[in-house]
Amino acid sequence: MLGHFNSIIAMASNAAKQAKLPMATAGSPDDENDPKKPTIRSCESTSIAANCAVPSAIRTVLPDLKQLGTYYGIYTGIGTIFLLVLKDHIRGHKTNDFIDSLYMCVVTMTTVGYGDLYPHGIVPELVCSVLITAGMLLFGIAVKIAAKYLVFKQQAVLLNALHVSQKIGPTEALNEIETLKIDYTKCMISLAVMGVHFVIGVFVLCTIEKMEFEDAFYCAISTMTTVGFGDESFSTEFGRAFGMIWVFTGTSCVGQLLLYIVEVYIDIEEKKFVKWVIASNIIDRSGIEAAGDLEKDKAHGAADFILYKMKDTGKIKQEDMSSSMKNLDVDDRSILDMIPSQSSEKK
Repeated sequence: MLGHFNSIIAMASNAAKQAKLPMATAGSPDDENDPKKPTIRSCESTSIAANCAVPSAIRTVLPDLKQLGTYYGIYTGIGTIFLLVLKDHIRGHKTNDFIDSLYMCVVTMTTVGYGDLYPHGIVPELVCSVLITAGMLLFGIAVKIAAKYLVFKQQAVLLNALHVSQKIGPTEALNEIETLKIDYTKCMISLAVMGVHFVIGVFVLCTIEKMEFEDAFYCAISTMTTVGFGDESFSTEFGRAFGMIWVFTGTSCVGQLLLYIVEVYIDIEEKKFVKWVIASNIIDRSGIEAAGDLEKDKAHGAADFILYKMKDTGKIKQEDMSSSMKNLDVDDRSILDMIPSQSSEKK
């Protein structure tokens, strides 16, 4: 009955090994006797998509995150130096040369672009064009890391679910998966952190930048969403020193919240997919072919087998099926046509 599982696990394991997945060896014989290995029952998480695979996925993308942090550091350092050298060609309201250069570099990198500081001249405009392009490339790298995290997590969860279904049986695994719930904790925590971050920004804009509450609220919204109209922005030395940190962390909070929202959606779809993979293999082809003289070159699923048995035991008639199929505009040529009428009576 688990013949299909073995082939699926073999293919998934090979793919995981090529991708260097930590859980690629989930089906090894040593796992059977290791009580510390993760299973659906042993996981503390209530989300099937977060089932013991999240730490593995995080460890997989951790080197990429460190590399991305290094890129951001290099970008900030080089960009600040260039803008500091070209400070006489930067127009707008100025405070401290170094703070203004670093502030403008961060605003450019995060694509907020208030416009309170802007280049004037061919060389400064070319430098800012390069900074804008490099900032977008860094954003693309961040998106790639997020996608890699989600893909590795999906692969690891599927491997774990198939491994558990082998150990405790597909039916039992389906029952346990059905009882698991999607975990919204990370979304709620991220939303709370973003709310606190937003309140801090509004407070600084009201107290340090002396904005009215509605203007500070408007400026915080336009900043965290990276719109940055520029009619309201940081204009004091301390405000810009705070703003270059707040702008970067604020846009990161929004991006992280969006990642967790996508992750929840993937968790929901992944749970359906894992259930389908396990359920579609509970009754394999050999079991159906053993039930009767069926066509050897045609694959039949569990639904066909159920209809076959219902007609074979006289609980459903061909006329009823034909009428229903006609109403649904579906061709009723299936394994039902191969079952002799009143086959139960012949037995």
